[in-house]
Amino acid sequence: MVKRILSAAIACVLLLSCMTALAASGGELPFDLTPPAYVTAVWAEGNDSPTTTIITYSLSNEMTAFFKNMEIAHLDGTIEQFMQDVGCDDIWMNVQIDWALDDVNDSVSGWHYTEYWDGDEYFGLGHDSEGNPRWSEWDVIDGNLNNATETVQDMWVTRCVPNDDRWNGNPETHTPGVKDQLRPEQYDYSEEEDTVRIDYTKHTMFFRARFVVTVRVDGEPDRYYFSDWSNITSVGKESEVFEPLTKADLEAPVITGLRMTDMEFNDNPVVAFTLTVPEKLMENATKLEAFGGGITIETWARVKGDAEFVELQGDWIIKAGEMEAALFSLANEVRPNVPKDSEIELRCRYRCSQPGHTEEEIYSDWSKTITFGSDDINYNTDPGNDQPGDPQGGESPSGNAGGCPICHFCPQPLGLCIFIWLIIILAVIAIIAIIIAVSKKKRKNG
Repeated sequence: MVKRILSAAIACVLLLSCMTALAASGGELPFDLTPPAYVTAVWAEGNDSPTTTIITYSLSNEMTAFFKNMEIAHLDGTIEQFMQDVGCDDIWMNVQIDWALDDVNDSVSGWHYTEYWDGDEYFGLGHDSEGNPRWSEWDVIDGNLNNATETVQDMWVTRCVPNDDRWNGNPETHTPGVKDQLRPEQYDYSEEEDTVRIDYTKHTMFFRARFVVTVRVDGEPDRYYFSDWSNITSVGKESEVFEPLTKADLEAPVITGLRMTDMEFNDNPVVAFTLTVPEKLMENATKLEAFGGGITIETWARVKGDAEFVELQGDWIIKAGEMEAALFSLANEVRPNVPKDSEIELRCRYRCSQPGHTEEEIYSDWSKTITFGSDDINYNTDPGNDQPGDPQGGESPSGNAGGCPICHFCPQPLGLCIFIWLIIILAVIAIIAIIIAVSKKKRKNG
């Protein structure tokens, strides 16, 4: 009987181990691979090169939060455990941008995506099985993200093409040139300027984008995962006209989870709070950046009881997840020290700039005011040149990459720490063993 119980307990442990492995893998990817959001294209109007276009797009909150946690794991030395929980040795994300001129279904100047964009097992994205690059200078096969922790991204595309293989292609390697992807009546090539020109009063350039996530496991070929294609955007004859934003387009920030971190800036604490970026703000920020403007966030705070809020230094670029701000601005000559556990009030607002459309900046309403109890904040007459968004020598504000609040590394099968499950199993075994022992004793004495 005892042997059967022990066998069942061991089976439970093995089952939980399997559940842990499955949970750690998180399926194929640790976040939903949604397409680039609110893709927007703006012609640079001849700046940089006659055809240069600026593309902007947004990442989802889940994506930016994942790469923020990955960045934190690198900083506080827990990246090995982080990647073990994810289930691979490395993971990164790029963007592919496709283009077409006038007619997306045209056999020559339509969409230029081919099967080679999906990658070769050995030679990577854009290559054939012999290693030949099968994309042109204007095809973006593996575009780098500026910073995957930030919501809004941008890239300059369809830039100057010199009169070499980039324009003419290379038949020996089957590499197309940009000239091969256009019809003669759609462009003029200037030998003097060594570049191509397209009259956007007569032609329309269309763009679409998709994400590609590369997952690497040592000893295995890289695995590629692709999102669906984004919305289609355009520049030129049929492109949309930008309408400047108003205050009604800016929702008040949504902030939660104010907490003290272990970091310091100028010998004073740094706080962290969570910013939630709504879909409409992502859309407006993405479009606005394409047109030369931008939306940033301001963080203000005060000691409860003070009349005025003071602007804090810290993160200002919009990104979903944790934002950081330094508190040294709350200390001053009159009050050189803010006592420990003083109640601090913090609030945020969005600031929108639209150069070329209006010189006046517009602001959102304030967020709700959130509070916390602070550590000591000391006045420093020489704040120095450190940036609070990148404090030196401090620990990460959220080093729990695995997500379990108890052991910090297991994936919490069925919502509980793996060690809690083991304790439960051992307790059940002990209870059953006691029941068996008491039963045997009663039978012996009866």
